[in-house]
Amino acid sequence: MTLQNHSEKQDLGFNVWVELKAERLLENMHLIRAAAGSDNDVLAVIKANAYGHGLRQVARALDGHVLYLGVSSIKEALELKDLELKSRIFLFGRLFPNEIGAALLDGITLSVSSFSEADDISKAAQALGKNVRIHAKVDSGMGRMGIPFDRALTDIEKISKLPAIELEGVYSHFPSAETDDAFRTKQIRDFELLVRALEAKDIKLRFKHLQNSAACLSVKTKCTNLIRPGLFLYGISSGLTPQPQMPKLKPVLSLKAKIIHVKRLAPGATVGYGRRFTAKDPATIGILPIGYAQGYSFSAWEKAHILYQGKRFPLAGRISMDYMTVNFGDQYVRAGDTVTLLGEDGDDCITANEIAAWAGTIPYEIVTALQNYLPRIIV
Repeated sequence: MTLQNHSEKQDLGFNVWVELKAERLLENMHLIRAAAGSDNDVLAVIKANAYGHGLRQVARALDGHVLYLGVSSIKEALELKDLELKSRIFLFGRLFPNEIGAALLDGITLSVSSFSEADDISKAAQALGKNVRIHAKVDSGMGRMGIPFDRALTDIEKISKLPAIELEGVYSHFPSAETDDAFRTKQIRDFELLVRALEAKDIKLRFKHLQNSAACLSVKTKCTNLIRPGLFLYGISSGLTPQPQMPKLKPVLSLKAKIIHVKRLAPGATVGYGRRFTAKDPATIGILPIGYAQGYSFSAWEKAHILYQGKRFPLAGRISMDYMTVNFGDQYVRAGDTVTLLGEDGDDCITANEIAAWAGTIPYEIVTALQNYLPRIIV
């Protein structure tokens, strides 16, 4: 569900929703680009429903401000093409034969990880009378997708000669971008050597790219000219990047809910499955219509808090499938009042990293778990 430009003070008519500050996306993007070098073009990674923020909303906010919008599935790519965006669409994922035609007809730039994959795309493009832009991915140490480094020069040279193919770029990926160690240094050196070898064979590449979010801050090489920020775009840190390197990114997303029921508990009363909360004193309990089915991590329940009027309040008992309960103590609350589960309220802020620490996971999982059907609202 997409809604645009609503005031935060309006009653939006939802019990659970996500609010997005679109201007922060652009601010974060400009900070990352400045840190990496402003001469770099930007491939903004918006896969996984834009890291849970909303594919369409984020694409519209970034459109025209970045060269490429990167997704991982043909479904996401075709959804973006429906928006008639100025920015190009880049598809990281592997296509099955029955999916290639749709990608070619919509002018999507494709990633390839083998000569055979590129050959299949070339044959399909010829049959349709189309030309297609591709980027060759090289496995320089991630161990997933990509042409093995020892075959990259030979295979990419063969790919460059395929009909109906425009070999626009070559790229690779770091398994530990935050760690400036010998392994990462070797990946950078190998990539630079490969690019020089390709250029020596007169294979002209418009784009060469290595840097994800963390590498944008720490990897400096004249070899690359396109950056691929993902998590940092949304104002979220992986938690692994040294703090002195971090620009002042601002979180884009807030997760909010309305209290749907309030009750007063007597001492000794229990709440939730397993009766894991027992009231020691009289306490006001508020029930929120959100649980792990909506994407809030069950594992966070013992440490989790929410924000109400700028103050923190702990959960009372386990998170259920569609509900969670909050211990408001002696705070006066009413059904219909709004609480913040993720994001800012007053002078306080609950971050994705904080919830990840409560749940024993990573911030990526906290935001990407938010269900697609939750309304995403630009405020």
